[in-house]
Amino acid sequence: MRWILVFIILYLIPLIVLFKNYKNFRRVCIYGCTYIVLATTIVISNMYISGVKTLENDNNFMAMNYRDSYVSTLDTNNVNDDLCKIKQFKRDITDIEDIAMDPIRKCGVYAKDINKYINDLNNVKKDVEKAKYMCERVIEIYDEMKVPNLSKEEYTQVLDECVRYMKEAYELKYKSIELIYKVIDEKNITYIPEIKDYIKQSDDKINQYKRQISELEENIKNNK
Repeated sequence: MRWILVFIILYLIPLIVLFKNYKNFRRVCIYGCTYIVLATTIVISNMYISGVKTLENDNNFMAMNYRDSYVSTLDTNNVNDDLCKIKQFKRDITDIEDIAMDPIRKCGVYAKDINKYINDLNNVKKDVEKAKYMCERVIEIYDEMKVPNLSKEEYTQVLDECVRYMKEAYELKYKSIELIYKVIDEKNITYIPEIKDYIKQSDDKINQYKRQISELEENIKNNK
């Protein structure tokens, strides 16, 4: 329908007017042919320009879609990669904790009721010495531990903070174990409140680690 209107407006009406107003048929034919060539040139030019613009718009649209799709895929890949690295990081922390967990747990039992074990000092001393040694090894591991690089610098910094919390937790455990040894060696239970305070501070540090790592995972999942 649109092309019929174009034909009528651009060709039919002007040619009818042209043939009515001129008596010289030969001249009218020349004018008519010239007009048809000009009108056709204009139509073709407009069609070409319109086609180019349409093609540019399509290319821009495709480019935007590709860019959005690429960015979306990249974000998804980063999230999955970060979460996998954090999962492995948590496993590594657990493996490190397992090194000293049993001897430290025994010392914690002694700290809660030292009077109960005061007559079995030889075995208690062995457990305390072992706990001190294992605690030192854990502190050294945390001191040298390298965290994985995540997609954002602030994410990686959180992992560094988590390692620091765990190292400080075991430094506090070590202090409590040293005091347990003093209780046994000096048979002086006045250190008990201080031992319990060190243990509480150590637990607080571990809880800080757990809270930080959990918040980091949530932030990455929400892509913040």
